[in-house]
Amino acid sequence: MQQSDILLVDDSSEVAELTKYAILRKKLTEKWEWFSDAEDASDVLFRHEYTARRDLHPFLILLDLHMPRLSGHDLLRMLKGNKATSHIPVVMFSTSTDREDIRKSYELGANGYLVKSADAHTLMDTVTDAVSYWTARNLPAR
Repeated sequence: MQQSDILLVDDSSEVAELTKYAILRKKLTEKWEWFSDAEDASDVLFRHEYTARRDLHPFLILLDLHMPRLSGHDLLRMLKGNKATSHIPVVMFSTSTDREDIRKSYELGANGYLVKSADAHTLMDTVTDAVSYWTARNLPAR
């Protein structure tokens, strides 16, 4: 299993492309992975060989809120409720500005809540700022 510094869990291929471009353009990391749904992400994140090796855990998970099959809140609940993954920083990355979505995200253990802009440049700036903080400035609990 390979190390990924950043995991993006988002059902939008457009958001994934903009995120990838922002990360690679600023040379923040080359080790990132995209999951187009939370269920696929959970399949990888909760495999025994993955959870058993903390050195494989990402510096950051950017997690969309509204996805088919398994919601971002459901995956967040799983991540923060599992001793092996509870230390991984999870930042919700959603178009929702609903106060209940934000409150519930923090209640479930989100480390942050970022709103996706409809403007591509603003969205990429948001990604760059977040990834820069969590990979370069924050000390991980690995």
